[in-house]
Amino acid sequence: MSTTHRSPSFARIVAVASLLIAAVVVAPLPARAQPADKDGGDDAPGDDAQLYSCGKAKGPVSVSFKPDIELKDLLTWAMGFTCKNFIYEQGVLSRSKKLTIIAPNKMSAQDAYRLFLVGLSTMGLTVVPKGNVLKVIEESQAKGETVAIKRGGVGNNEEFVRLILRPNHVSAQDLADALAVVKSAQGDIKLVQKSGALIITDYATHVRDMITLTKELDKPSEGAGIYTIKVVYADAKQLSDMLGNILGTSATAGQPEPAKGNVKGRAPATAADIEAAVPSKILADDRTNSLIVVSNEAAYLRVRALVKRLDVPMETEGAGSIHVYPLENAKAEELSQTLNNALQGITQPSAGGTPQGGRPQRRVAGADQGTIGAAAEGAAFEGQVRITHDAPTNSLVVISSGRDFIALRDVIKRLDAPRRQVFIEAVILELQATNDLDVGTSFHGGYGNDSGDIVVGGLQHSNLKSLDLSSLAAATGLLGGLVGHELPNSQELFGKSIPSYGVLFQALAKNRNANVLSSPHILTTDNVEAEISVGQNIPYLGGISFGGFGLPGAGGTGGSTSIPGLNQSIQRQDIALTMKITPHVNASDMVRLDIEQEIQDVGERDPQLGPTWTKRKIKTTVVVRDQQSIVIGGLMSDRVTYSESKIPVLGDIPLLGYLFKYTQRSKQKTNLLVLLTPYIIEDQLDIEAIVERKVRERSEFLRSFQNLDRAPYLPQIDYRKKHGLIEDINSTEEKVEQDIALLRSYEQKGIDYADGPVQYEDVPSGADAPTGDAPAPAPAPAPAPTTQPQ
Repeated sequence: MSTTHRSPSFARIVAVASLLIAAVVVAPLPARAQPADKDGGDDAPGDDAQLYSCGKAKGPVSVSFKPDIELKDLLTWAMGFTCKNFIYEQGVLSRSKKLTIIAPNKMSAQDAYRLFLVGLSTMGLTVVPKGNVLKVIEESQAKGETVAIKRGGVGNNEEFVRLILRPNHVSAQDLADALAVVKSAQGDIKLVQKSGALIITDYATHVRDMITLTKELDKPSEGAGIYTIKVVYADAKQLSDMLGNILGTSATAGQPEPAKGNVKGRAPATAADIEAAVPSKILADDRTNSLIVVSNEAAYLRVRALVKRLDVPMETEGAGSIHVYPLENAKAEELSQTLNNALQGITQPSAGGTPQGGRPQRRVAGADQGTIGAAAEGAAFEGQVRITHDAPTNSLVVISSGRDFIALRDVIKRLDAPRRQVFIEAVILELQATNDLDVGTSFHGGYGNDSGDIVVGGLQHSNLKSLDLSSLAAATGLLGGLVGHELPNSQELFGKSIPSYGVLFQALAKNRNANVLSSPHILTTDNVEAEISVGQNIPYLGGISFGGFGLPGAGGTGGSTSIPGLNQSIQRQDIALTMKITPHVNASDMVRLDIEQEIQDVGERDPQLGPTWTKRKIKTTVVVRDQQSIVIGGLMSDRVTYSESKIPVLGDIPLLGYLFKYTQRSKQKTNLLVLLTPYIIEDQLDIEAIVERKVRERSEFLRSFQNLDRAPYLPQIDYRKKHGLIEDINSTEEKVEQDIALLRSYEQKGIDYADGPVQYEDVPSGADAPTGDAPAPAPAPAPAPTTQPQ
C-alpha cells in the first residue's frame, strides 16, 4: 500500500476552489445593491463589485464558511440574501471576535437571518435599526441606543427590543426581581415607581421568556374583587396611607373568605381567617375622593369598618376657631404682615361654610399663587384664614380651622427661628508726626524831634514784632534782642509807647507725634443695622461782641469777660467716632457688611482763629468670611509747608540774610488704617468666649496703669436663672408632648364611639349592599400584562 503525500499549499488551494464553486452553484443570480447607473462612476479602488451584490433569496440558503471568519465576511453573507444595509465603525471591527460557523444543511432565509444574529451575539455584537440601515454596535452599548419599542409581538431572534410591562396584580418591584432571573447580561430592567411599570431592554428571545413568566406570575388571586368606598369627610389619600400602615398587604388576601358566624359583627375566629382579612391593595382616587380596595370580601369588610370609624366630621373642620401663637424671636407685627401678604395669593372659600356633604373642599396653593416658604408648598387651606397680632405679648392671633392652623403653624415655626448674631470688631490705627521750625529776626529804629515828628523803619513779622513788646512776651523758643528807650510823642500818636530801636531774634523747633488706637466693637443681629458712637462735646470761642455804655452786646450769648462791654460767644462741637454697620450672613458663613464709618478729631489750635476739626469717612460694602480680618480703608499723607518773609536782596545774602528774614518750615506725615473682623455667633458658647476675651484685654490694659489695677471687672451672674443640658431636653420634650396633645384633641374632637376592636358587618346578599361601597364588576383576565391602561 502506497501513501501519497500532498503539500499543505495544495490542500489549501483545493479547499478555496471548492468554496468558490459551491458559492457559484448555490447562490442565485446577483443583483447589485446600488442602483445600476452607467453614469454613476467607477467602483471604488480595491472593491469587488461582485462581492457587494445581493438578491432576495427565493429558496433555501446554504451556509459555507471557512474557519475563523471576521465581521466583514458575516455581514457580506447576510447582505447577499437580505439586501439590507449595514453600517459599523472601524473600532467595532477591530474589537470584534472571530467566529466559526458549521452548518451542513441548507436553511430558510428566516433561519439564516436568525443564524446571522446569533453569530453577531457570539462576537459580542448586535444590530439596531437606524432608518433603512442596520447599525452594528457592541452588546454593552445596545441599551443606550434608540431601540424599537414593541407593543405586540417581539419576535424570536437575537435582536435588541424594548418593551413596557404593567403588572395588574403583583407589585412592579416583585415582578422586576423575578424577571431578573431570565435577563441577559446585557439586558436592563428599569422600574417606574409612580406608574408601576417596567421598561425592559433585552434580546427578543429573553423578552419572550419574560412575557411568558409574567403571564404566570401576574394572575388575580382566587376569590378577589375590586371594591370602592366613598370618603366623605377625610382625605382619601391620607386615609389610604393610614390603612396601608395599619392593615398592610398579604399575598393570601385573595383566598376564599371564611364562613361568617350567625352573630352579626363576629370577627374571624382562627389565625387563618384573620390573615385572609388583609387586602391586596388600597388605592386612593383624588378626583372622586374614594378608596379602591382589591381584596376578598372579608378584607373589604374590615377596611370598610375602619373607614367608618375614621371618616367622621370634626368640629375643628367646620366652624372657625381662634388660636394664639406666642412668638419667641420674630416681631409679631412684621410676621403678621408677611403671612397676610402671602395669603393674598391663595384663593380661599367664601364664608358660607363647607360644601354640601359637610366635607371642606381642599385647595392646593401652587407656586404661582404665592405659597408661604418651602414648608407651605402644596399646603391646602380648607376655610377662611385670618391673621392679626398682639404687640404687648408679641403673639399671633390666627382665626382658622384646626387643620388649617396645624398646616400654618409649621410655616410660623420656620419664620420664628432665631436669627444668627454677628460680633463686629473694628480697629482704627492712626499715626501722625509733625516737625515745625521757626527762625527769624525782627528789628526797627526811630527818631523823634521837638516838633513832634517821628521817623520809624525796620522789619516786622506776624509772629515777632520788635515794635510791640507784647509779642515778645508771647513768643516761645530761643529769644534774644535789644530794646531802646521810648520814642517821644509815640504814646500820643500810636496809643502806646514805642522803643526808639529794637532788635529781636527767635529760633523755635516743634516736634509732635501722635499714635491713636481705637477699637470700637458691637454685637448685632443678622440683617439689622447697628450703630455705635463714642466722642465728646468740645467748647470753642465762636466770636466776640462789644456792648455800648457798659451794656452787653447783641452777640454776647456765650459768656462775658472782665473787660466791661466785651462779650464772648462760646459754641460747642460734637467730636465722635461713629460706626454704622449692617451684617448679612449666608449659609456658607460668608458675611456681607454694609459699613458707614466716620472719624472726627481735634486738629491744631490757632491762637486767633481757634481749633480745627479733622473728619474721615468711609462708606462701603464688603464680603468677608467668618473671623477673617480685612482692611476696609486707609490714608497715607506726607505734607511739607515752607514760608519765608524777608527784605528783598538783603534776605538773600548767605548767613547774613537770616538777619533780614523770618522762615517757617513744617513737615506733617499721617498714616491711617481701618481694619474690621466679624465673628458669627452660633450659640451661647461663642458669646461667653468673646466676653472672656474682652475681660482679659481690659485686665491687660489695667495692668499698664498701677492706679487703675484696683478696679477689676467681675460680671454678676444669677445662677437661679441658669439651666443646663438636662433642662433643655426636658423643655423640648414638654413642647413635643404639647404638640401631640393638640393633634389628638383635633382628631378626637366631635367623635363619639365606644372603644373596642373593629367588628365585621354582615352584608346582605345580592344588590342590598350600601350605595357607594358596592364591589365593582370583577375584571376579566388580561391577555397580556402590557395592556393595562396607565
